[in-house]
Order: sequence, then structure tokens, then C-alpha cells
Amino acid sequence: MVCGATLKYLENEITFNCTYCEKEFKGFIKCPNGHYVCDDCHNNQSIHLTKEICSTTSSTNPLDIFEKIIASPKIPMLGCHHAFISAGALMTAIKNEGTLEISEKMIKEVYDRIRRQAIGGYCGLTGLCGIAPALGACFAVILGSKCGMDKEQKMTMDVVSEIVYIIAELTGPSCCKAYAIKSIEVAQNFLEKNLQISLSRSTEKTICRHSKNHPHGCREKKCPYYNEYLT
Repeated sequence: MVCGATLKYLENEITFNCTYCEKEFKGFIKCPNGHYVCDDCHNNQSIHLTKEICSTTSSTNPLDIFEKIIASPKIPMLGCHHAFISAGALMTAIKNEGTLEISEKMIKEVYDRIRRQAIGGYCGLTGLCGIAPALGACFAVILGSKCGMDKEQKMTMDVVSEIVYIIAELTGPSCCKAYAIKSIEVAQNFLEKNLQISLSRSTEKTICRHSKNHPHGCREKKCPYYNEYLT
């Protein structure tokens, strides 16, 4: 986000000062030129754009909403902003579909929960991509799940378990955009099966238009969304 250099991912955290807000943080991602961007500064622009697009769209297709957001050149190729974008797209589509009454307070609550668990680089450090708890937060808020509950908590954990599994199947190297697209598909299927909520789907296959921008190297034909003619 600062100089465009290839980032180094560390095994042990070190102390940085954010290049933008200048606050001190501990982190695992290092720029070889000494830059560091904290999670808030890294994600804020993407979150702002997500809220802007989600507040004006009438679409009931979460993947269309997601694609519209990530099409902006302001959105970095990788990062936990994809957790916010995925959740915003899903909650907005559910709200527009109308079966459930989704308030702005509920959407804000989802974003607040994501901030606690979607942390840059932790997909490799703990094995949990932030998109999983992000979409889990959507279901938890919709269902009213909280610790100690019965079926609401189980349903939330069930969908998160499915998402974690499909993300692991797409890894090598990681790709936030592929993770997000497949996770949204899983969430849609889960909504239909368990809550009888059918969100719109595109008739055409989802195709990635960002392969050439992947800093770790695109998985290409190993990815279900790869199109060699768009690289």
C-alpha cells in the first residue's frame, strides 16, 4: 500500500510503527523498505467503499455486490478487508431479499465482531482465514447466537466449519478473493437449506480478473475461478 515492494511474512512478531497513523503495533508482516500498515489503516478504505456500495445497491446477489466492490482499484489484492467485503455483501443481499429484517445496527455489529478476529496474516499463523468468522458473524447476528445457546450456536458453527474446509481446499498459495467467492457460495447454500432464504445467483460462471496481481503467484488452473485468457 505504500511502496509496492513484496512483503515478508514472519514467524515471530516484531514491533512496528504504522506508516499512516504512527501508532505502535506488534505484527508479522514486514515491508523490506521499513513500512508498516496496521490492520485498521489497511482496511479502512475498503470498509468505507463497502459501506458506500452496500448502502446504495438493491441487488440480492451477494457475489455481484462483492465483485462490484473488489473491482475498484482502491481494493488491495490480498488482506482481511475481504472479510468485511464478504460480510457486507452477504448481509446487504439478505437485507434486500426481504425475508429477514436486517437493520443497520445488525450490520454494524457484524463489522465490529470481524475487527476482533480478522487479522492480517493469521490465515497462515493460526490456520483460520478471517473470512470464516466474518461470515460466521453474519449468521450469529441473524440467528441471535451467543455462547450457551443450542441450535443457533450449532448452526453458526456448522456453516463456519464448512467455510473453513473449503478455504483449506483452495490454499496453496492463499488467495483472499478465491476464499471469499467460495465462502459466499457456501453461505448461500446454507441459507437456502436451513433458513429457506434464496438469494439471487448469476447464470454465468464466476471468473477471476485479478490473477496477474497476485503477489505470491496465482494457483491458475488449480483455482476454479481462473481464466487464462484474462491474465
